[in-house]
Amino acid sequence: MPYRDLREFIARVEQEGELSRIKVEVDLAYEVGAICSRNYDLGGLEHSRALFFERPGGYTVPLVVNLLGTAKRYSMAIDTTPDRFTAEWARRTKNPIEPVLVKDAPCKENIHLGDEVDLLELPIPIWNEKDGGPYVTLPHHISKDPQTGQRNVGIYRSELHDRKTLGIWAATMRHINMHWRKAHARGESFPVAVAIGVDPTITLAANASFPHGTDELAMAGGLRGRPIEVVPCETIPLEVPATAEFVLEGEVRPNALRREGPFGEGAGYYGEIADLEFIEIKAITHRNNPIHQAAYLRRPPSEVLSLKRCWEAEAFSQCPLPGLLKLNFPEGGCVGAIAIASIKKTFDGQGKMMGMGILGTQAGRSVKIVIVVDEDIDPFNLTDVLWAMSTRFQPERDLEVIKDVTGWALDPSIPMHSQELGTNLVSKMIIDATKPVKEPFPEVISPKKDVMEKVIREWQKYGIT
Repeated sequence: MPYRDLREFIARVEQEGELSRIKVEVDLAYEVGAICSRNYDLGGLEHSRALFFERPGGYTVPLVVNLLGTAKRYSMAIDTTPDRFTAEWARRTKNPIEPVLVKDAPCKENIHLGDEVDLLELPIPIWNEKDGGPYVTLPHHISKDPQTGQRNVGIYRSELHDRKTLGIWAATMRHINMHWRKAHARGESFPVAVAIGVDPTITLAANASFPHGTDELAMAGGLRGRPIEVVPCETIPLEVPATAEFVLEGEVRPNALRREGPFGEGAGYYGEIADLEFIEIKAITHRNNPIHQAAYLRRPPSEVLSLKRCWEAEAFSQCPLPGLLKLNFPEGGCVGAIAIASIKKTFDGQGKMMGMGILGTQAGRSVKIVIVVDEDIDPFNLTDVLWAMSTRFQPERDLEVIKDVTGWALDPSIPMHSQELGTNLVSKMIIDATKPVKEPFPEVISPKKDVMEKVIREWQKYGIT
């Protein structure tokens, strides 16, 4: 059963015992971020709590963070379980459902135009010590290709500049950047709506690396099995989710930049200071008693690492080669810098081909290292993976390095000259840790099969607890 809005999902998370309410007032400058960081230190990626700050900075608007921060909660967003997530993702995204237009919507319960527009009314934290200012960290930017009219939804960091100005950092290869460059080439401003606090399927779809031209709201409809209801904006020609907590309407003007950054990114390092585009906010609409939803970013573990699960699922779906069994973007790999794939190997050379297939997907564009293992290796068990690398991998034979390809723009190891040019060129590596098919290879040790089955059946009698 799909959630109607963010509030229903929060209620489900709390019902499952996964949410903690912080009732005391906390400072938006650094204290919220410190609490979130401590939450990850104690709980890790799989046991950290969703945090509901009831009085952030003295605001009456509550702040919810880390709502999608574990595999369990991420899977709950589409009402499935972690072990079924990839299969359900593949099944549902094959059948996108177009959004439907409605006249009335909760996000229109309060409408602020002109001088009433004030972004300072949102509880927006300064998260980490050297952040350049307050940041909206889970904004859903909705826009359209000015040539085709195709809708796009993406999540990009957004620094609060002042009452009516919100920054946006989107790398050159991101779809929204491609679109506003088309508008600016014609001398036109580019309309953008920012939805905050939405049905969780919209967050999953907005974060996924779908091919260019995909409507993420239609994909969210497929994920939830029911269309997303949308409503027209007040000041710009876009439609937004009807049940969003907040909607910010604005434009990105041509040849207009503002100094932005630094910001603590999901890779665990501060991002650059640069002169970047920004959104001039023309209207704010919101629900009665709205909730601000955000994500806290830092070195692993952090909530952004749960968002990688849709990248895993989408890369699995997009891979054009047969034989891929499982795909893991491990926790330490940030948002997909490392991919570990298990395959059913039937011919020599298949491991490297699978590595190239994964790197060639839209969802695999941020992957820097692909490790390919056999079907007897669990790619989610790093001990298994390291054992395969130790015993089945020879660097001279099984390592391939691909130079000068586009990488993840937030990778701090990108050479400085490439960062300055905005090319973000990196090298990528395929590690084939699979056994040969034609050459002899030692057999893996295992107990006698029928005796092992007997031991499993009669385990209690041995008195080992």
